[in-house]
Amino acid sequence: MKCTNRRIGVVIWLLLEKVWAAINKYDLLKKGETVIAGVSGGPDSLVMLHLLCRLQERLGISVHVAHLDHCFRGKEAEEEAEWVRNTSLEWGLACTVKKVDVPARAKEKGLSAQDAGHLARREFFLELLEEKKADKIALAHHADDQAETVLIHFLSGAGGEGLGGILPINGPFIRPLLFVRREEIEQYCHEHELEPRRDPSNMKNVYLRNKIRNQLIPWLEENVNPNLAETLNRTAQIFWAEEENMKEQEKEAAAKCLSCTQHRARVLLPEWSQLSVALQRRIVRRAYAHVAQNRGLPYLHVEEVRQLAEEKQVGKVLCLPGKIIVEKEYQAIAIYPAFDDKGKKPVIIKKRVLNIPGDTYIDETNQFIRASLTHQVPQLTENTVFLPWGEPDKILYARARQEGDRFKPPGRNKAKKLKEFLIDKKVPRRERDGLLMIADENEVLWIPEFANSSRLNKENGNGPYLVLQCLR
Repeated sequence: MKCTNRRIGVVIWLLLEKVWAAINKYDLLKKGETVIAGVSGGPDSLVMLHLLCRLQERLGISVHVAHLDHCFRGKEAEEEAEWVRNTSLEWGLACTVKKVDVPARAKEKGLSAQDAGHLARREFFLELLEEKKADKIALAHHADDQAETVLIHFLSGAGGEGLGGILPINGPFIRPLLFVRREEIEQYCHEHELEPRRDPSNMKNVYLRNKIRNQLIPWLEENVNPNLAETLNRTAQIFWAEEENMKEQEKEAAAKCLSCTQHRARVLLPEWSQLSVALQRRIVRRAYAHVAQNRGLPYLHVEEVRQLAEEKQVGKVLCLPGKIIVEKEYQAIAIYPAFDDKGKKPVIIKKRVLNIPGDTYIDETNQFIRASLTHQVPQLTENTVFLPWGEPDKILYARARQEGDRFKPPGRNKAKKLKEFLIDKKVPRRERDGLLMIADENEVLWIPEFANSSRLNKENGNGPYLVLQCLR
């Protein structure tokens, strides 16, 4: 099997055009970028890899294959991993394979097997992104996955964000096949004589998604709407646009009532109580996602948190999925992970030099800092700061706090002890060492997702500027 530009039929040409159009419309890939391709070995990811391989020269990109063995299927999974490695080498692509005991992790963290697998893949891909100094992570979700996701979210009682389903680009994650149907992928495999590995568990109607895919959607297409997949995909795109507007309102509200450190989020109740119910729910979900590694929170749990906020009893707690605790304080609700029986403390962030320009992954906090240079005054977006950059040899560091650190709070020209600033902000002592700091040789400049120094976001008239963005 070779990754070649062989003569193709009309159906395959249309598939290629869909992928090419998506890449251009959503700016998924740029010339010179390296993309990590998540490949399970199934038809979806194999076709995505084949397409990226064929488009490498046209796009001016390089591709690195990533495969994770979840330890669910024993020897079969090991053979699948070896098959992905050999196929990658045959196509002239580098490949990284990793093995993670997801069942054990699920038990340890109190997660479902699916959620634990999702988090393990995300961690693996982001670690590899940093290790290989790559730019994007390509996943093989397609239009039928989108239809299933929208339907699952609808049946679970999701709001606008959930009904938006899967985004074509979300941080470093891109989905070039999102507008391609499953039948087109199967036809592509046939035309190119690709022989993917097929996971037999996908045919077992045990998981909700399998029931939706194998039973509910076929029934709805036969009896209600023969164009159901197209309809659900259009629904997702409608909600994408509407969500953009709501996210701006959410961002403004969060700036007033949500305070986040590495392992904790605090919702300030006097400000939160003035919000509409819709924004209150969004702030609760945002706070939970920050602590729970971007997991979503179902409606009933959101309402439990809202009810706790109304309680007068200080110290009352809730237990949320993923071993997350919500505690009522005097003027706030705190959301944080439960500590284990040994009182395990957060990992201390090791000191590392920021890649300028480039991405620096902070595995201890599951954040990465994206640095870029520009001669234009930057437009500020969420979790973004900038500063004049007239010293190309200057070094910035990502690290934990250090003894003697100083910080200039917003609106002040004089630096104060960082310890005093954190005390004033009521950051618990056990959490202070887990805060990510961006600093130069003299002082802390930025505490991502928490506080900006007064030295940041000032124009100097002629540039250049260093732009720093914190992503998860």
